[in-house]
Amino acid sequence: MVYMDINSAFKLFDIRGKYPQEVDERLAYSLGKSLAKFKSPKKVLVCCDTRESSPSLKEFLIDGFSNADVDVFDLGEAPMPVFNFAMTLSDYDLGVMVTASHVSDQENGFKIINPGPLPFDQKEITDVKKIISEYEDEPIVVPRKQPVKVQAIDQYVEKILELTSLDKPKIKIALDATKSAVLTTVMVIFQKIGADFHFVNSKHSGNPLLDINRQDLAKDVVETKSDLGVIWDSDGDRVVFVDRKGKLIPMSFVLGILASAAIRNNRHKKVAVDIRSGLVVRDIIEAEGGELSIYPAWNTNIKFAMKEDPEIAFGGETSGHFMFADFFAIDDGILASLKFIKEYEGGFVEEKLEDLRKKYFELPEKNVACEAKKSSAILEKLTELYRDKNYLVSIVDGLTVFGPDWKFNLRQSVTEPYLRLNLEARSQSQAEKISREIDKLING
Repeated sequence: MVYMDINSAFKLFDIRGKYPQEVDERLAYSLGKSLAKFKSPKKVLVCCDTRESSPSLKEFLIDGFSNADVDVFDLGEAPMPVFNFAMTLSDYDLGVMVTASHVSDQENGFKIINPGPLPFDQKEITDVKKIISEYEDEPIVVPRKQPVKVQAIDQYVEKILELTSLDKPKIKIALDATKSAVLTTVMVIFQKIGADFHFVNSKHSGNPLLDINRQDLAKDVVETKSDLGVIWDSDGDRVVFVDRKGKLIPMSFVLGILASAAIRNNRHKKVAVDIRSGLVVRDIIEAEGGELSIYPAWNTNIKFAMKEDPEIAFGGETSGHFMFADFFAIDDGILASLKFIKEYEGGFVEEKLEDLRKKYFELPEKNVACEAKKSSAILEKLTELYRDKNYLVSIVDGLTVFGPDWKFNLRQSVTEPYLRLNLEARSQSQAEKISREIDKLING
Protein backbone atom coordinates (compact mmCIF):
# COMPACT_ATOMS: atom_id res chain seq x y z
CA MET A 1 0.00 0.00 0.00
CA VAL A 2 1.34 3.47 -0.90
CA TYR A 3 2.04 5.70 2.06
CA MET A 4 -0.22 8.72 2.47
CA ASP A 5 1.07 12.22 1.71
CA ILE A 6 -0.57 14.53 4.25
CA ASN A 7 1.11 17.78 3.21
CA SER A 8 0.19 17.42 -0.46
CA ALA A 9 -3.35 16.16 0.10
CA PHE A 10 -4.67 18.77 2.53
CA LYS A 11 -6.03 21.82 0.69
CA LEU A 12 -7.80 24.97 1.88
CA PHE A 13 -11.30 23.55 2.41
CA ASP A 14 -10.98 19.85 1.57
CA ILE A 15 -8.59 16.96 1.01
CA ARG A 16 -7.62 15.83 -2.47
CA GLY A 17 -4.68 14.59 -4.51
CA LYS A 18 -3.35 11.97 -6.89
CA TYR A 19 -4.42 8.41 -6.13
CA PRO A 20 -2.58 6.55 -4.70
CA GLN A 21 0.53 8.76 -4.52
CA GLU A 22 -1.06 11.39 -2.25
CA VAL A 23 -4.49 10.06 -1.28
CA ASP A 24 -4.69 6.36 -0.45
CA GLU A 25 -6.45 3.85 1.81
CA ARG A 26 -4.06 4.58 4.69
CA LEU A 27 -5.11 8.24 4.57
CA ALA A 28 -8.79 7.26 4.42
CA TYR A 29 -8.48 5.03 7.48
CA SER A 30 -6.48 7.61 9.42
CA LEU A 31 -8.98 10.32 8.48
CA GLY A 32 -11.83 8.31 9.99
CA LYS A 33 -9.86 7.86 13.22
CA SER A 34 -8.84 11.54 13.28
CA LEU A 35 -12.33 12.89 12.71
CA ALA A 36 -13.65 10.60 15.46
CA LYS A 37 -11.13 12.11 17.87
CA PHE A 38 -11.64 15.70 16.66
CA LYS A 39 -15.46 15.82 16.60
CA SER A 40 -16.46 12.89 18.84
CA PRO A 41 -19.41 12.06 16.55
CA LYS A 42 -21.96 9.39 17.40
CA LYS A 43 -23.48 9.16 13.90
CA VAL A 44 -21.57 9.73 10.65
CA LEU A 45 -22.88 9.65 7.08
CA VAL A 46 -20.49 8.55 4.31
CA CYS A 47 -20.83 8.45 0.54
CA CYS A 48 -18.70 8.31 -2.61
CA ASP A 49 -18.69 9.37 -6.25
CA THR A 50 -18.13 7.11 -9.28
CA ARG A 51 -14.33 7.17 -9.43
CA GLU A 52 -12.74 3.72 -9.63
CA SER A 53 -10.83 4.30 -6.38
CA SER A 54 -13.80 5.70 -4.43
CA PRO A 55 -15.38 2.45 -3.08
CA SER A 56 -12.05 1.27 -1.61
CA LEU A 57 -11.32 4.64 -0.02
CA LYS A 58 -14.84 4.72 1.43
CA GLU A 59 -14.41 1.23 2.89
CA PHE A 60 -11.21 2.19 4.73
CA LEU A 61 -12.75 5.48 5.86
CA ILE A 62 -15.64 3.50 7.38
CA ASP A 63 -13.16 1.15 9.08
CA GLY A 64 -11.42 4.13 10.68
CA PHE A 65 -14.68 5.46 12.09
CA SER A 66 -15.93 2.03 13.18
CA ASN A 67 -12.72 1.23 15.05
CA ALA A 68 -13.30 4.46 16.99
CA ASP A 69 -16.76 3.13 17.97
CA VAL A 70 -18.68 5.53 15.69
CA ASP A 71 -21.98 4.46 14.12
CA VAL A 72 -21.53 4.77 10.35
CA PHE A 73 -24.37 5.14 7.84
CA ASP A 74 -23.41 4.37 4.24
CA LEU A 75 -25.29 6.23 1.48
CA GLY A 76 -23.40 4.25 -1.15
CA GLU A 77 -22.73 6.03 -4.45
CA ALA A 78 -24.52 9.35 -4.95
CA PRO A 79 -23.87 12.92 -6.14
CA MET A 80 -22.82 15.62 -3.72
CA PRO A 81 -26.24 17.35 -3.74
CA VAL A 82 -27.98 14.12 -2.65
CA PHE A 83 -25.34 13.58 0.04
CA ASN A 84 -25.78 17.12 1.38
CA PHE A 85 -29.56 16.69 1.35
CA ALA A 86 -29.24 13.35 3.17
CA MET A 87 -27.37 15.15 5.95
CA THR A 88 -30.63 16.99 6.73
CA LEU A 89 -32.74 13.81 7.00
CA SER A 90 -31.34 12.57 10.31
CA ASP A 91 -29.32 13.78 13.28
CA TYR A 92 -25.93 13.05 11.76
CA ASP A 93 -23.03 14.64 13.63
CA LEU A 94 -20.72 14.57 10.62
CA GLY A 95 -20.58 13.62 6.96
CA VAL A 96 -17.73 12.64 4.63
CA MET A 97 -18.01 12.38 0.84
CA VAL A 98 -15.26 10.54 -1.04
CA THR A 99 -14.68 12.69 -4.12
CA ALA A 100 -12.15 14.93 -5.83
CA SER A 101 -14.98 17.05 -7.21
CA HIS A 102 -14.26 18.39 -10.72
CA VAL A 103 -10.60 17.34 -11.07
CA SER A 104 -9.35 14.35 -13.07
CA ASP A 105 -10.19 10.67 -12.53
CA GLN A 106 -6.59 10.11 -11.45
CA GLU A 107 -7.25 12.08 -8.27
CA ASN A 108 -9.50 11.51 -5.30
CA GLY A 109 -10.20 13.03 -1.92
CA PHE A 110 -12.68 13.87 0.82
CA LYS A 111 -15.22 16.62 1.48
CA ILE A 112 -16.10 16.88 5.17
CA ILE A 113 -19.51 18.23 6.17
CA ASN A 114 -20.87 19.51 9.47
CA PRO A 115 -24.61 19.47 10.27
CA GLY A 116 -26.47 22.21 8.41
CA PRO A 117 -25.09 21.06 6.01
CA LEU A 118 -21.97 23.22 6.18
CA PRO A 119 -18.48 22.34 4.94
CA PHE A 120 -15.47 22.33 7.20
CA ASP A 121 -13.79 25.72 7.37
CA GLN A 122 -10.07 26.34 7.00
CA LYS A 123 -9.37 26.04 10.72
CA GLU A 124 -11.15 22.72 10.99
CA ILE A 125 -9.21 21.31 8.02
CA THR A 126 -5.96 22.50 9.62
CA ASP A 127 -6.90 20.95 12.96
CA VAL A 128 -7.64 17.58 11.34
CA LYS A 129 -4.30 17.72 9.53
CA LYS A 130 -2.53 18.10 12.88
CA ILE A 131 -4.39 15.16 14.41
CA ILE A 132 -4.01 12.77 11.49
CA SER A 133 -0.22 12.56 11.88
CA GLU A 134 -0.83 10.66 15.14
CA TYR A 135 -2.20 7.73 13.13
CA GLU A 136 0.49 7.50 10.43
CA ASP A 137 1.99 4.32 11.87
CA GLU A 138 -1.08 2.75 13.47
CA PRO A 139 -1.98 -0.70 12.09
CA ILE A 140 -5.21 -0.91 10.12
CA VAL A 141 -7.66 -3.18 11.94
CA VAL A 142 -10.79 -4.64 10.36
CA PRO A 143 -13.66 -3.58 12.65
CA ARG A 144 -16.43 -5.81 13.97
CA LYS A 145 -19.04 -3.07 13.65
CA GLN A 146 -20.62 -2.84 10.17
CA PRO A 147 -22.13 0.31 8.60
CA VAL A 148 -25.88 0.74 8.18
CA LYS A 149 -26.98 1.08 4.53
CA VAL A 150 -29.23 4.10 3.86
CA GLN A 151 -30.65 5.81 0.78
CA ALA A 152 -31.97 9.33 0.10
CA ILE A 153 -32.54 9.54 -3.66
CA ASP A 154 -36.31 9.06 -3.44
CA GLN A 155 -36.72 11.87 -0.87
CA TYR A 156 -34.30 14.06 -2.83
CA VAL A 157 -36.17 13.62 -6.11
CA GLU A 158 -39.49 14.37 -4.43
CA LYS A 159 -38.12 17.59 -2.92
CA ILE A 160 -36.48 18.75 -6.15
CA LEU A 161 -39.70 18.21 -8.11
CA GLU A 162 -41.59 20.18 -5.48
CA LEU A 163 -39.15 23.10 -5.74
CA THR A 164 -39.17 23.30 -9.54
CA SER A 165 -42.71 22.33 -10.64
CA LEU A 166 -41.48 21.48 -14.15
CA ASP A 167 -43.88 19.59 -16.39
CA LYS A 168 -42.98 18.52 -19.91
CA PRO A 169 -40.52 21.34 -20.69
CA LYS A 170 -40.97 22.51 -24.26
CA ILE A 171 -37.36 22.15 -25.33
CA LYS A 172 -35.10 19.32 -26.48
CA ILE A 173 -32.26 18.76 -24.04
CA ALA A 174 -28.91 16.96 -24.38
CA LEU A 175 -27.39 15.79 -21.08
CA ASP A 176 -23.73 14.96 -20.44
CA ALA A 177 -23.32 13.05 -17.17
CA THR A 178 -20.27 11.06 -18.27
CA LYS A 179 -18.54 9.55 -15.23
CA SER A 180 -20.65 11.82 -13.02
CA ALA A 181 -22.42 10.58 -9.93
CA VAL A 182 -25.56 12.46 -11.07
CA LEU A 183 -26.40 9.98 -13.84
CA THR A 184 -29.02 7.82 -12.10
CA THR A 185 -30.62 10.71 -10.20
CA VAL A 186 -30.83 12.90 -13.29
CA MET A 187 -32.36 10.09 -15.35
CA VAL A 188 -35.12 9.57 -12.77
CA ILE A 189 -35.89 13.30 -12.52
CA PHE A 190 -35.96 14.01 -16.25
CA GLN A 191 -38.20 10.99 -16.83
CA LYS A 192 -40.59 12.14 -14.10
CA ILE A 193 -40.94 15.65 -15.56
CA GLY A 194 -41.60 14.23 -19.02
CA ALA A 195 -38.63 15.97 -20.62
CA ASP A 196 -37.50 15.40 -24.20
CA PHE A 197 -33.93 14.46 -23.35
CA HIS A 198 -31.10 12.13 -24.23
CA PHE A 199 -27.66 11.37 -22.78
CA VAL A 200 -24.53 12.18 -24.72
CA ASN A 201 -21.94 9.48 -25.34
CA SER A 202 -18.91 11.47 -24.24
CA LYS A 203 -15.27 10.50 -23.91
CA HIS A 204 -14.51 13.32 -21.49
CA SER A 205 -15.28 14.11 -17.86
CA GLY A 206 -14.16 16.43 -15.08
CA ASN A 207 -14.28 20.21 -15.05
CA PRO A 208 -17.14 21.21 -17.41
CA LEU A 209 -15.64 24.67 -17.89
CA LEU A 210 -12.76 23.20 -19.90
CA ASP A 211 -13.46 23.25 -23.64
CA ILE A 212 -12.17 19.72 -24.18
CA ASN A 213 -14.67 18.32 -21.66
CA ARG A 214 -17.60 19.97 -23.47
CA GLN A 215 -16.67 19.17 -27.05
CA ASP A 216 -18.71 15.95 -27.28
CA LEU A 217 -21.75 17.70 -25.80
CA ALA A 218 -21.36 20.67 -28.13
CA LYS A 219 -21.14 18.39 -31.18
CA ASP A 220 -24.16 16.37 -30.08
CA VAL A 221 -26.33 19.44 -29.46
CA VAL A 222 -25.74 20.66 -33.01
CA GLU A 223 -26.15 17.23 -34.65
CA THR A 224 -29.36 16.37 -32.76
CA LYS A 225 -30.75 19.91 -33.11
CA SER A 226 -31.20 20.15 -29.37
CA ASP A 227 -32.21 23.46 -27.82
CA LEU A 228 -29.92 23.22 -24.80
CA GLY A 229 -26.99 21.16 -23.53
CA VAL A 230 -26.33 20.48 -19.86
CA ILE A 231 -23.12 19.09 -18.34
CA TRP A 232 -22.19 18.35 -14.72
CA ASP A 233 -18.88 17.78 -12.99
CA SER A 234 -17.94 14.45 -11.39
CA ASP A 235 -19.79 14.90 -8.10
CA GLY A 236 -22.67 17.01 -9.42
CA ASP A 237 -22.30 20.23 -7.47
CA ARG A 238 -21.39 22.18 -10.63
CA VAL A 239 -23.37 22.62 -13.82
CA VAL A 240 -22.61 24.32 -17.15
CA PHE A 241 -24.79 24.95 -20.22
CA VAL A 242 -24.30 25.23 -23.99
CA ASP A 243 -26.76 26.81 -26.42
CA ARG A 244 -28.29 25.31 -29.57
CA LYS A 245 -25.10 26.22 -31.48
CA GLY A 246 -22.98 24.24 -29.02
CA LYS A 247 -21.45 27.40 -27.57
CA LEU A 248 -20.85 27.84 -23.86
CA ILE A 249 -23.44 30.09 -22.26
CA PRO A 250 -21.19 32.50 -20.30
CA MET A 251 -21.27 31.66 -16.62
CA SER A 252 -21.97 35.23 -15.56
CA PHE A 253 -25.04 35.17 -17.83
CA VAL A 254 -26.26 31.95 -16.20
CA LEU A 255 -25.56 33.38 -12.76
CA GLY A 256 -27.46 36.56 -13.57
CA ILE A 257 -30.47 34.71 -15.00
CA LEU A 258 -30.73 32.35 -11.99
CA ALA A 259 -30.31 35.28 -9.60
CA SER A 260 -33.01 37.22 -11.42
CA ALA A 261 -35.46 34.32 -11.09
CA ALA A 262 -34.62 33.91 -7.40
CA ILE A 263 -35.29 37.62 -6.74
CA ARG A 264 -38.64 37.47 -8.55
CA ASN A 265 -39.76 34.37 -6.65
CA ASN A 266 -38.60 35.30 -3.13
CA ARG A 267 -39.57 37.99 -0.66
CA HIS A 268 -35.86 38.38 0.12
CA LYS A 269 -33.86 40.23 -2.54
CA LYS A 270 -30.23 39.72 -1.51
CA VAL A 271 -27.86 37.81 -3.79
CA ALA A 272 -24.35 36.61 -2.90
CA VAL A 273 -21.79 36.08 -5.68
CA ASP A 274 -18.04 35.55 -5.96
CA ILE A 275 -15.59 38.27 -6.90
CA ARG A 276 -15.05 36.76 -10.38
CA SER A 277 -18.63 37.51 -11.42
CA GLY A 278 -18.95 39.90 -14.33
CA LEU A 279 -20.47 43.37 -14.48
CA VAL A 280 -23.45 41.79 -16.22
CA VAL A 281 -24.41 40.07 -12.94
CA ARG A 282 -24.46 43.40 -11.14
CA ASP A 283 -26.55 45.00 -13.88
CA ILE A 284 -29.12 42.18 -14.00
CA ILE A 285 -29.54 42.07 -10.22
CA GLU A 286 -29.89 45.83 -9.94
CA ALA A 287 -32.48 45.84 -12.74
CA GLU A 288 -34.54 43.32 -10.74
CA GLY A 289 -34.35 45.48 -7.62
CA GLY A 290 -31.95 43.07 -5.92
CA GLU A 291 -29.10 43.76 -3.53
CA LEU A 292 -25.70 42.36 -4.43
CA SER A 293 -23.01 41.15 -2.00
CA ILE A 294 -19.58 40.05 -3.24
CA TYR A 295 -17.37 37.42 -1.56
CA PRO A 296 -13.99 35.81 -2.22
CA ALA A 297 -14.07 32.92 -4.69
CA TRP A 298 -14.82 29.41 -3.41
CA ASN A 299 -18.38 28.33 -2.75
CA THR A 300 -17.69 27.73 0.94
CA ASN A 301 -17.50 31.49 1.54
CA ILE A 302 -20.95 32.00 0.04
CA LYS A 303 -22.44 29.08 1.98
CA PHE A 304 -21.25 30.55 5.27
CA ALA A 305 -22.63 33.95 4.26
CA MET A 306 -26.04 32.45 3.44
CA LYS A 307 -26.20 30.66 6.76
CA GLU A 308 -25.34 33.88 8.61
CA ASP A 309 -27.78 36.06 6.65
CA PRO A 310 -31.22 34.45 6.07
CA GLU A 311 -32.18 37.32 3.75
CA ILE A 312 -29.82 36.06 1.03
CA ALA A 313 -32.17 34.30 -1.41
CA PHE A 314 -29.54 32.97 -3.80
CA GLY A 315 -25.80 32.51 -4.07
CA GLY A 316 -23.61 31.57 -6.99
CA GLU A 317 -20.18 31.43 -8.54
CA THR A 318 -18.99 31.64 -12.12
CA SER A 319 -17.43 28.21 -11.52
CA GLY A 320 -20.92 26.69 -11.83
CA HIS A 321 -21.81 26.39 -8.12
CA PHE A 322 -25.35 27.69 -7.45
CA MET A 323 -27.01 27.77 -4.02
CA PHE A 324 -30.67 28.28 -3.17
CA ALA A 325 -31.75 29.47 0.28
CA ASP A 326 -34.93 27.39 0.16
CA PHE A 327 -32.82 24.24 -0.28
CA PHE A 328 -30.39 24.50 2.64
CA ALA A 329 -27.94 26.67 0.61
CA ILE A 330 -26.65 23.46 -0.97
CA ASP A 331 -24.60 23.95 -4.14
CA ASP A 332 -26.75 21.73 -6.30
CA GLY A 333 -26.00 21.33 -10.01
CA ILE A 334 -29.15 19.25 -10.54
CA LEU A 335 -31.53 21.78 -8.99
CA ALA A 336 -29.76 24.63 -10.80
CA SER A 337 -30.13 22.83 -14.14
CA LEU A 338 -33.88 22.46 -13.64
CA LYS A 339 -34.26 26.09 -12.54
CA PHE A 340 -32.38 27.22 -15.64
CA ILE A 341 -34.41 24.95 -17.93
CA LYS A 342 -37.61 26.41 -16.47
CA GLU A 343 -36.40 29.91 -17.37
CA TYR A 344 -35.05 28.79 -20.74
CA GLU A 345 -38.16 26.98 -22.01
CA GLY A 346 -40.17 30.19 -21.99
CA GLY A 347 -38.15 31.49 -24.93
CA PHE A 348 -37.32 34.89 -23.50
CA VAL A 349 -34.00 33.69 -22.05
CA GLU A 350 -32.59 32.98 -25.51
CA GLU A 351 -33.59 36.49 -26.56
CA LYS A 352 -32.05 37.88 -23.39
CA LEU A 353 -28.83 35.95 -24.02
CA GLU A 354 -28.56 37.41 -27.51
CA ASP A 355 -29.08 40.88 -26.09
CA LEU A 356 -26.48 40.28 -23.36
CA ARG A 357 -23.94 39.02 -25.90
CA LYS A 358 -24.23 42.35 -27.72
CA LYS A 359 -23.45 44.30 -24.55
CA TYR A 360 -20.99 42.05 -22.69
CA PHE A 361 -18.29 39.61 -23.66
CA GLU A 362 -17.08 37.16 -21.04
CA LEU A 363 -13.84 35.35 -21.77
CA PRO A 364 -14.14 31.72 -20.57
CA GLU A 365 -12.05 31.18 -17.43
CA LYS A 366 -8.41 30.92 -18.47
CA ASN A 367 -5.84 28.86 -16.56
CA VAL A 368 -2.25 30.09 -16.58
CA ALA A 369 0.21 27.50 -15.26
CA CYS A 370 1.89 28.95 -12.17
CA GLU A 371 3.13 27.48 -8.92
CA ALA A 372 1.75 29.05 -5.74
CA LYS A 373 5.20 30.23 -4.62
CA LYS A 374 5.50 32.40 -7.76
CA SER A 375 1.93 33.67 -7.94
CA SER A 376 2.21 36.13 -5.03
CA ALA A 377 5.05 38.02 -6.69
CA ILE A 378 3.19 38.11 -10.01
CA LEU A 379 0.00 39.42 -8.39
CA GLU A 380 1.95 42.09 -6.50
CA LYS A 381 3.64 43.20 -9.71
CA LEU A 382 0.36 43.48 -11.61
CA THR A 383 -1.31 45.27 -8.71
CA GLU A 384 1.31 48.02 -8.76
CA LEU A 385 1.22 48.29 -12.56
CA TYR A 386 -2.55 48.80 -12.71
CA ARG A 387 -2.53 51.16 -9.73
CA ASP A 388 0.08 53.24 -11.52
CA LYS A 389 -2.35 53.43 -14.45
CA ASN A 390 -4.98 54.84 -12.05
CA TYR A 391 -7.38 51.93 -12.37
CA LEU A 392 -9.63 50.95 -9.46
CA VAL A 393 -7.98 47.91 -7.88
CA SER A 394 -9.11 45.37 -5.27
CA ILE A 395 -6.80 42.82 -3.67
CA VAL A 396 -9.56 40.78 -2.02
CA ASP A 397 -8.97 37.23 -3.29
CA GLY A 398 -6.23 37.84 -5.82
CA LEU A 399 -6.32 40.94 -8.00
CA THR A 400 -9.47 42.53 -9.42
CA VAL A 401 -9.12 45.50 -11.77
CA PHE A 402 -12.03 47.69 -12.88
CA GLY A 403 -11.64 49.54 -16.18
CA PRO A 404 -14.14 52.01 -17.66
CA ASP A 405 -16.04 49.22 -19.44
CA TRP A 406 -14.19 46.04 -18.47
CA LYS A 407 -13.22 44.04 -15.40
CA PHE A 408 -10.91 41.14 -14.63
CA ASN A 409 -10.01 38.97 -11.66
CA LEU A 410 -6.72 37.08 -11.47
CA ARG A 411 -6.27 34.70 -8.54
CA GLN A 412 -4.28 31.67 -7.51
CA SER A 413 -6.34 28.47 -7.56
CA VAL A 414 -6.54 26.85 -4.13
CA THR A 415 -6.74 23.34 -5.64
CA GLU A 416 -4.45 23.40 -8.69
CA PRO A 417 -1.15 25.07 -9.77
CA TYR A 418 -2.80 27.79 -11.87
CA LEU A 419 -3.48 31.47 -11.90
CA ARG A 420 -7.12 31.71 -12.99
CA LEU A 421 -8.18 34.67 -15.15
CA ASN A 422 -11.82 35.76 -15.42
CA LEU A 423 -12.36 38.72 -17.73
CA GLU A 424 -15.38 40.64 -19.02
CA ALA A 425 -15.42 43.44 -21.57
CA ARG A 426 -17.79 45.04 -24.08
CA SER A 427 -16.49 43.06 -27.04
CA GLN A 428 -14.48 39.96 -27.85
CA SER A 429 -11.68 41.98 -29.43
CA GLN A 430 -11.39 44.18 -26.36
CA ALA A 431 -11.36 41.14 -24.04
CA GLU A 432 -8.70 39.37 -26.11
CA LYS A 433 -6.55 42.51 -26.18
CA ILE A 434 -6.67 42.84 -22.38
CA SER A 435 -5.99 39.10 -22.01
CA ARG A 436 -2.87 39.36 -24.19
CA GLU A 437 -1.70 42.33 -22.13
CA ILE A 438 -2.10 40.33 -18.91
CA ASP A 439 -0.23 37.35 -20.46
CA LYS A 440 2.70 39.63 -21.33
CA LEU A 441 2.76 41.09 -17.83
CA ILE A 442 2.70 37.62 -16.24
CA ASN A 443 5.44 36.22 -18.46
CA GLY A 444 7.48 39.41 -18.76
